[in-house]
Amino acid sequence: MAGNNRQRFTVKKLDGEWARVEREDGSKGRVSLDKLLASDAEGTGVNYRFHGWRRLPRGYRTDFEVLRLAERTQTCLIALPEWDPAAEIEVRLNTLPNELKAAGAGGSCRADLTAKSEAELSLHGFSAGKARGLSRTAMGAHPKVVVGGQEYRRREDGKRFRILEVEADCPTVPAWSGRRVVRLNVARLLAKGSDSAGIHYCYIGGGRVQARRGRAARRRGTGQSATVAEGSDHT
Repeated sequence: MAGNNRQRFTVKKLDGEWARVEREDGSKGRVSLDKLLASDAEGTGVNYRFHGWRRLPRGYRTDFEVLRLAERTQTCLIALPEWDPAAEIEVRLNTLPNELKAAGAGGSCRADLTAKSEAELSLHGFSAGKARGLSRTAMGAHPKVVVGGQEYRRREDGKRFRILEVEADCPTVPAWSGRRVVRLNVARLLAKGSDSAGIHYCYIGGGRVQARRGRAARRRGTGQSATVAEGSDHT
């Protein structure tokens, strides 16, 4: 749900920078992954609220970690972070591949993430491979460079800014505040604390396509990276 629109939708497929969705009324559309995953410092969704999983016949493939073994009973305790990071779930050792029969080992399995209890998880399909799909960390990573299209929220007053075209090596960048164009200090935009979160600004999302294009241009040695503030993460 976003803004005044309280209609729920289900993510059906990931398509590059977009998520294909189906709404409660049956209509279909797409949502930007940047906006879908944008969260504040407490991990709460900025634009959308996560309501839960829709049950699938074979469950979702999700990552797990082996916490410890109980060889006497031929069982082990595992954690399923997507279901409940604090829960310790008991499974039989003979359901795991040999390379995962050790504390600290990790892989993926299928589980019913809509389950209300451990008994309803229906764990199966254990594999040493990690779950494929969305690889972003809930937009928690603060950018190392400033590019056009990024959105930030200033922590001191909550005001949002959208970065416009960036000039290479310029210490400030133009940004739209919702009312007018202002110039923001690159060093303050990129400054991070010990928790890797922005000190002065919270990164909301956007700019990923521009950042990839800038990296590709630098790898080709063209030097055409006008949308990227080169080296500004060390200023």
